[in-house]
Amino acid sequence: MSLASTLTLDAKDGTDVVYLKRTNDATSSSYIDQSTNLTQPNLLSFKHSTTGKGSDAVDRHLIQIQKTVLNTSGVPRTLTANLTIAVPRDSVITTAMVQNALANIVDFVADGAIASIATMANLDSILRGET
Repeated sequence: MSLASTLTLDAKDGTDVVYLKRTNDATSSSYIDQSTNLTQPNLLSFKHSTTGKGSDAVDRHLIQIQKTVLNTSGVPRTLTANLTIAVPRDSVITTAMVQNALANIVDFVADGAIASIATMANLDSILRGET
């Protein structure tokens, strides 16, 4: 099963960002924000890989956003945000564990409530290098 050809995601201010599928293969897909262009694209990518063998295999799933803008000199600069999920192929790791880990991350970034995602104080702390 593959993702839809159009994905609508919320921006920080709650507006919709519509991504259109550009490429798709067995292990990856790429989308572009329909309001951007190839000179200054806002891209969304999904990539999947497996490392290790047998009971030591780990499935890795990457969700990536890249936003390219031109600085005042016309030089492209790219912001990248990644979320990597690494799941060992062992029955001791459950889907609920993965979902709870991601819920904790979303809760942390959203400062305890999706409604407060507009402030993102915890994310701001991380971006300042605080741990």
